[in-house]
Amino acid sequence: MRTRKRVAVSVVATAVFAATAAIGTSAPLNAATPSATPMATTAACNPLPFSLPAPANRHTSAKKAWAYYFPPFPLAVDSADATRDVYPRWMDTHNSANGAYDLRDRPVAPQRASQTTWRQADFEKEIRQAVGAGLDGFIWEYNSSTDIRWQQLPAMLAAAKAVDPGFKIMLSPDFNTAAGSTSDSVYKNVMKVKDDASIYRNSAGIVLAPFFPERKTPAWWDGLRNRLASSGVKSNLVPIFISWGGGTQKADWNNSVSGYSQWGTRIASGVPTLAKESAEAHRRGKTYMQPVAFEDTRSYDGRYWESSNSSTLRNSLATAISGNADSIALMTWNDYTESWVAPSKQRGYAVLDMAAYYVSWFKSGVKPTITQDALYWSHRSHPTNAPYSKTPIGRNGKPTPMSIPNGDAAKNEVELVAVLKSPGRLTITQGSNVKTMDAPAGLTSFKVPLVAGTTPSFKLARSGATVQTVTSNTPVRSSVVYQDMIYRAGGGVAATCAR
Repeated sequence: MRTRKRVAVSVVATAVFAATAAIGTSAPLNAATPSATPMATTAACNPLPFSLPAPANRHTSAKKAWAYYFPPFPLAVDSADATRDVYPRWMDTHNSANGAYDLRDRPVAPQRASQTTWRQADFEKEIRQAVGAGLDGFIWEYNSSTDIRWQQLPAMLAAAKAVDPGFKIMLSPDFNTAAGSTSDSVYKNVMKVKDDASIYRNSAGIVLAPFFPERKTPAWWDGLRNRLASSGVKSNLVPIFISWGGGTQKADWNNSVSGYSQWGTRIASGVPTLAKESAEAHRRGKTYMQPVAFEDTRSYDGRYWESSNSSTLRNSLATAISGNADSIALMTWNDYTESWVAPSKQRGYAVLDMAAYYVSWFKSGVKPTITQDALYWSHRSHPTNAPYSKTPIGRNGKPTPMSIPNGDAAKNEVELVAVLKSPGRLTITQGSNVKTMDAPAGLTSFKVPLVAGTTPSFKLARSGATVQTVTSNTPVRSSVVYQDMIYRAGGGVAATCAR
């Protein structure tokens, strides 16, 4: 569905990691001395509607859950001072020409006790967010070019050790795709981290999960593996293909890989293909890492795919469970130009919390016991056909109105995902438009048509008494200056927990 294009963005770096430094043996970039016991938690307030395993037991399952980390978009890019960081200048610029960013969402600006070691401190926060959703690690898109965005791996590795030694970093090596290019850069980068305890390994050695690996042949990757082996480094390949489908294609890779994955679907009707891929990978005697995404919307080239609120996310995760996938990969943690699940300004923790319910189920094999009610909402800030007065400039230098290139047709709905301890009545109110649904215990999706000119609100009641209410922080506009097709989201449990 997509081809990833990296663009050079000039940023002012506060620290530069030399590309020739040995990551495994030198002091990490902005390394900080851990100030707290790894995985310290506050038991008094649980932000999820179910209980996660104790911190020491969160990585014991043979089933693993990952999130693909995109280094250009950490919590802060180029400044310890959030007010001076580049994100405010990237938001709603309406111009993506020459590789500029035109973001519709961003991470919440971090609050830090110290700005001395801010890079690692920010990574520690993201790791806590990920582990708090049951994740086992990040898939790190990595190289050691001169671009500071790609030189943050040392700080991430140090952060993993400081927060949770069980949280691992799976390498997704970026590579030279020019005709005739060698594996030199990938080989050198792997050698730098080969001894680091936070790098993910399985029984066959260091796992490499490159994005769009088919830009090189299986023989090219075999050569890299053999080259590493000649230097005493065992490795194995779990390629993230740009697309697969679970058919007979990619069979020529079978002797070169230990498992299969792909970038995945962004539409609800595409989810059944994922189970087909899992079955085919297992038929070939390999593992399957199932991709999962919330949505995909790209202001830089005017494309978006209809994810049907949270349906694509939830159905993909449910399919990983029923289809017996070996691991999950959330695509992505933080690529704010396309698809993300990380806590953010426009979605809070809602998407990650919904994913956490299924991640717990996937890893344990048991549907989570609901300990408290939670209400999660999602909708767009305007109908997809709302009139607009301004069209942003895309990377091609031309106006790029938003449209769906293929897949499911656009939908304009408000969704309430209720996770309930016991049955209750759900209400979605949009001005004078009031819809109700009697929901059973467990997880229920309740959708109604979006009503422009209102701000949706949501209620859970039992026996006529209100149990919980939440109001959207996004008014639904009937006309707009520019199109914004991302789904906004919010909600959670009734308690307010520090996170």
